[in-house]
Amino acid sequence: MAGEILIMIPQYGELNRIYSDFIVSHTFSFDKQKFITNFYKQYNDTKAFEAAILELVLDKQKEQYTLILDSLRAEIEKNMMLYEKYPLLDDEIISRVCYHFADRYNIDIEEQLEVTQKLNKPLNEAYNRYDSIDYREHTAEEEKQAEKEYERCKAEYEKEKEELDKLYELQKQARKEAFQYIENCCGDIYKLSFHFMEILAKYIPVAKDKPEELTKPSEPDMQEEAPKEEQHEYFDMELLSHVYTTCVGEQFENISEYDFYACMNLHPGKCKLKIKTREKIRVCYLIFLMGEQLPKLDRENWKKNILKMLDIEENYYKSKYKEPVSDFPSDSNQKFAKEMDAIFR
Repeated sequence: MAGEILIMIPQYGELNRIYSDFIVSHTFSFDKQKFITNFYKQYNDTKAFEAAILELVLDKQKEQYTLILDSLRAEIEKNMMLYEKYPLLDDEIISRVCYHFADRYNIDIEEQLEVTQKLNKPLNEAYNRYDSIDYREHTAEEEKQAEKEYERCKAEYEKEKEELDKLYELQKQARKEAFQYIENCCGDIYKLSFHFMEILAKYIPVAKDKPEELTKPSEPDMQEEAPKEEQHEYFDMELLSHVYTTCVGEQFENISEYDFYACMNLHPGKCKLKIKTREKIRVCYLIFLMGEQLPKLDRENWKKNILKMLDIEENYYKSKYKEPVSDFPSDSNQKFAKEMDAIFR
């Protein structure tokens, strides 16, 4: 455990370099945000910190452990000073770098989707020619050629579709990772550092000629926050990307794909999903279809919360959600039902 203290000193040093770089040049990246978050997760146990110091004190000569702990205290003091004296990272900056990381595959997906869709038409045409050849006079050579053309088109399409699926999977992983690091931990690290300073004071004296006393955070700030729960993913990005393409701008007001993903998975965010005028019935049908993709326990919880988020009364939902597939649906409802069938079949 004492070795953790030796590792912690350069880790604090790197944290301070990240802070200083931002203060000087306002540069920030997702990798830096990951480092900050991982730093907090790794060192947020004050009991383990004190146990490591105690082991160091018992294991080393006073001159050695004093040198080590003084170095650590210097890095902690610098970190607290940077946080207190300068405007550091706010939630908007952190969200921006996380969103950028989450959307890193968007352009590649758009390009690959276009390639794949272009191959879909010749594949269908080749299949129709091959499938219908028995219904007209043809030679064995013509049948062989039709089959060969179909297999060629199919292979080309499946190759590009496989690439598209890989990109969707990479996008899913990137977005999942981005959500894990979207919280601002700078304030938490500041409070944690204050606890560390109090613990260090037990083992090495604070210099009397110290130029400035660190300001103790207020009591509410000193309270340890409950650990943040990992955000649940009800629906993956591949499904929601299809829903987004079909429904945003039609059933919902314009919203970024990333925010749409967050809203449909009930993740907290500033952007509110809004239903367009006269589209509530079709949204109810969409909610029904999406709920059917979930296990029963998740389904009820998700449905209750998504209805609340979209300001849809439960009684209204129950009375309207099947209208697009009723016996006499309107043209717009019928069209929407077909679009949904293409996504959820």
